[in-house]
Amino acid sequence: MPSRIKLLTFDLDDTLWPCRPVIMAAERKLYEWMQQRVPRITELHDSEAIFHKRREFMQQRPDLVHDMSKLRVESLKALSDEVGVGYGWINEAFDVFFQARQQVELYADVEPVLEILSAEYTLVAVSDGNADIALTGVDRWFDDAVSAAEVGHQKPHPMVFETAMSRAGAGPDETVHIGDDQHRDIFGACEAGIRAVWINRSNSDWNHAECEADHHIRSLAELPEILRKMQYNDRSE
Repeated sequence: MPSRIKLLTFDLDDTLWPCRPVIMAAERKLYEWMQQRVPRITELHDSEAIFHKRREFMQQRPDLVHDMSKLRVESLKALSDEVGVGYGWINEAFDVFFQARQQVELYADVEPVLEILSAEYTLVAVSDGNADIALTGVDRWFDDAVSAAEVGHQKPHPMVFETAMSRAGAGPDETVHIGDDQHRDIFGACEAGIRAVWINRSNSDWNHAECEADHHIRSLAELPEILRKMQYNDRSE
């Protein structure tokens, strides 16, 4: 009989809430703030241009992609350098974005399911982004959070999952990861030797040749029953 599942690791963005609307709203709020505080930048670049500049900066600085907060700060510094303004505005600007980035709207299935699961399992958030479990309000269900920034690697690097397991005192056979991204979440979990459940809200096709999720679900509402099956090492879909 396999070890009992003790730890559930959850991705955050696009698993517990839709990410794009949150980021776009935060980008708009930051741009409006910049219009008031650093108009020399916004007179030169509209919001779309600044967005694309940040994407270009990300490609130029692969050493920062595991730390989205630092990457954003450094990209703002690059904007400052371009127009010849100082850095005095940047910390406040980042805070404007960061606080807005935490204003998430949970998918309808999240609260009832996490309420059930948190009573039975240890729950740890594992994320490549800079969502904060306390500021987003999901900390009432989670015991801990592991970020790519603190580990120094993004998913699918096994160290992200290994850090979560180490801090929770759970082994690979006692752990299940739940996430939406086929490569970062599911392949990453496979590389770390743990089972994985793919949350496929958009009804996409599975197209990752190097691994397979243990289960595919369309809603988190399916998860409690799936986990009960997995306790008995049922790896069927």
